[in-house]
Amino acid sequence: MPPNQSGWPVINSIGDIILQAGGHTLGPRKIDDFELVYFPEGTDTVYEVEGTAQLLDSPCFLLTQPGVSHRYLFDRERNVRHQFVHFDYDSLRNKDPRFAALLGSHDIVPAKHISLVAALMSQIVVVANHQSHHWRRRLTALLAAALEELAAYADKTPEFAVSSYPVQIANSIAYIEEHLAEPLTIESIARQSGWSHEHFTRMFVAAVGISPKRMLLERRLHRAEELMMKGAGTVKQIAYLAGFGDEHHFSKMYKRIRGMTATEYMERCKEPIFRHADIGADPGRSFVNRHVVVNPDIK
Repeated sequence: MPPNQSGWPVINSIGDIILQAGGHTLGPRKIDDFELVYFPEGTDTVYEVEGTAQLLDSPCFLLTQPGVSHRYLFDRERNVRHQFVHFDYDSLRNKDPRFAALLGSHDIVPAKHISLVAALMSQIVVVANHQSHHWRRRLTALLAAALEELAAYADKTPEFAVSSYPVQIANSIAYIEEHLAEPLTIESIARQSGWSHEHFTRMFVAAVGISPKRMLLERRLHRAEELMMKGAGTVKQIAYLAGFGDEHHFSKMYKRIRGMTATEYMERCKEPIFRHADIGADPGRSFVNRHVVVNPDIK
């Protein structure tokens, strides 16, 4: 669909910039559109928004809204790379419930568990610079997908919300992340909280919104998807690395939850739109310090 069709984002400009060390400052400023920024590395850069300072000391995403006063205080000691997209989107301006987690606060969205969005950001940079057939439409589709995924993770991932969980729940989530490839049981996870299995399950559902069993399954599926995007092995090997007992169980659960087979997902990752979006690669490196105006009508 064309970028200016109702219901789709309208991209104004795209950039991939490395700022030299020295403590450069951007702002204070207010922008007329939205800006999605991805910092692939943690630094001592500080993001100040409406009087609140936040240290960007780990890979993260930021969505700055129109009319919000903010500034960046970039790291004095290290170069800082950041990829950004300036865009407008009626769904965001109209506060579509899908994006409530992105619009409700100025929190940073950690990038640790959102490698797909990082890959989409890198692909956006590549497409903007190559400008091959239908490049504007491709950019629109890529950005729409990135925003949907980012909002879903911001709303539900343990890393984003862990600070608001009771320490017992936070400890159990951290334990899940650290031992995904092992034969975990809910009993062993519950022991990290010091509660009984039954009490732990009730408290987990009340805090997180899903059962610990479903959390474990979702984290393993996501780990498998990261490995499949990397091309890190066969379905059988990936099932083992993601903590599933066997290939059959993994394939059955993936099909049930994701609506496609693991093999189909692996084939999809080989399509041109993902060739430069490998999680372990850095395809946009040749486009650093480039700024592409997508919408020439923007002032």
